[in-house]
Amino acid sequence: PLSDLLWQAGCEMKYVPQLGGAVAVRDSHLCTTNPRIYVAGDAAGVEEASSAMVEGLVAGLAAALSLGLGDQQAEQQLSQAREQLTALRAGPEGEKIRAGLALVEKGVSADA
Repeated sequence: PLSDLLWQAGCEMKYVPQLGGAVAVRDSHLCTTNPRIYVAGDAAGVEEASSAMVEGLVAGLAAALSLGLGDQQAEQQLSQAREQLTALRAGPEGEKIRAGLALVEKGVSADA
């Protein structure tokens, strides 16, 4: 995935091989170190299409809620989407992704 726009926007980037290369450091709501930018899909790390779609939902809902938009239903949808991501990444198949995400969310490079 091409992450040039994230670099240009000043997002902190980390090289994480488990996620396919350079990805933006972000929090559990997919907000990058540039608080105006949320990341999802392949730009957040190479995974699978179903995870990318759910990440888009998480990022969109989190962005809206951060702007004071949305309501309790949006908060419930965000919680459900995060649970769905956890389920998609469960089991031995998701171990590599979970390890990569732990590095990105902490902001620790795999080669550090």
